[in-house]
Amino acid sequence: MKPLFPPSKGIHKFDRQENGGKSRIHLRLEDDYSGVLVVNAAKMIHLNPTAGLMAWQYLSGIETQEAVKQLRRLFSINAYKAKQDYLETIFKIDQLISDDSKSCPVCDLGLESLVPFTAKLSAPYRMDLAITYRCNNNCAHCYNARERNYPELDTAQWKKIIDRLWDLGIPHLVFTGGEPTLRGDLAELIQYAEQKGFITGLNTNGRKLADPAFLQKLVDAGLDHVQITLESHRAEIHDEMVLAKGAWQETVQGIKNVVNSRLYFMTNTTLLQNNHKDLQELLNFSKELGIPTIGLNALIYSGKGSTVNTGLPESELPELLELAIEHCNQSGQRLIWYTPTQYCHFDPMMLDLGIKGCTAAYYNMCIEPDGQVIPCQSYYEPLGSLLDQPWDSIWNHPLSINLRERKDVPQECHHCDYFQECGGGCPLSRDHQNVMPIFKDLILPKS
Repeated sequence: MKPLFPPSKGIHKFDRQENGGKSRIHLRLEDDYSGVLVVNAAKMIHLNPTAGLMAWQYLSGIETQEAVKQLRRLFSINAYKAKQDYLETIFKIDQLISDDSKSCPVCDLGLESLVPFTAKLSAPYRMDLAITYRCNNNCAHCYNARERNYPELDTAQWKKIIDRLWDLGIPHLVFTGGEPTLRGDLAELIQYAEQKGFITGLNTNGRKLADPAFLQKLVDAGLDHVQITLESHRAEIHDEMVLAKGAWQETVQGIKNVVNSRLYFMTNTTLLQNNHKDLQELLNFSKELGIPTIGLNALIYSGKGSTVNTGLPESELPELLELAIEHCNQSGQRLIWYTPTQYCHFDPMMLDLGIKGCTAAYYNMCIEPDGQVIPCQSYYEPLGSLLDQPWDSIWNHPLSINLRERKDVPQECHHCDYFQECGGGCPLSRDHQNVMPIFKDLILPKS
């Protein structure tokens, strides 16, 4: 049946065979047909209304001649111009889809290079589902500010939430916690989300993945990617940081099992006073294990992280990241730096790590175990329940708007040349260091 033109607002899903594999493509269109094209939840590009329509036409299989006719009726442009614009647009789309750089859905959606922070959105592109706050580790630096026995939705309620997220046009779900593998229905929820059309990920300490049968259940359910926390190459340091004896052995075995699976995979390490001196050894260990992508981040000043006093000043991060970059250049691994920083202390763009502004309540949000939406996994200020409140009241909650529009950053930051990219860094860390606005090549200390 011929696709109806113009298309409806919301999310449109397409599958393409590229480079011997299958590409999963999501096109989310807004009311004016502007939108975003997402490939494997790893590459993203914003589209103006004309490009949004052209992308839909091309991916829907509409022939070029018919597509040009449709565009001319809608935009009143001549045939030559319509055809040239259409062919140019679909060429760029093909390049994006066919790119064989092996982009990974875990790697922060490629936001740093493809998505401007000025785009107007109606919903985030990734929703983290904290399905439980229970955990079999007890990390001294954990950002979780909730009790372990926090109320949890049942399976049916989580499925209702997944349904609603699909209707909102959110293509990417990440199951997290706490420790999400402690939920007995994890595989069922993954399978349900996959059948809807979501890209699905898992953030875990990896301990339960040491059981090959458990991991296989998640793979069979359709899980796409996994991130495992590995704090050190040394068992004693890792176990000390997560406050769980024997955790390292299970985590490493979980990593070995995932490396041998079909899943996209990366590790994540928090650079703290406990482990940063051994970073080179950890990087070497990751290579030995066959880990394709290494994620590094700084302390999150939330929960126990706000009082643990093991964080590193942002000014100490460049040297560590330079070491990691050199290693990955030699090893062929990929490096991801997560943490939004204040550029006056550490500018990630100087190291080609991309723009790392805060994306809370913008590109990503989180749902707590009881169904409350919060700006991100570590910002524990409820915006409303997704089960019984209108999305508009959550998305346009005063806190959501403040974060998106960066209204609460220090006044000095607004005059900085890097304000658009930096945005004042992580809102949770601003109380822990002074800002020094950058004016061209001059750094002015805070008065």
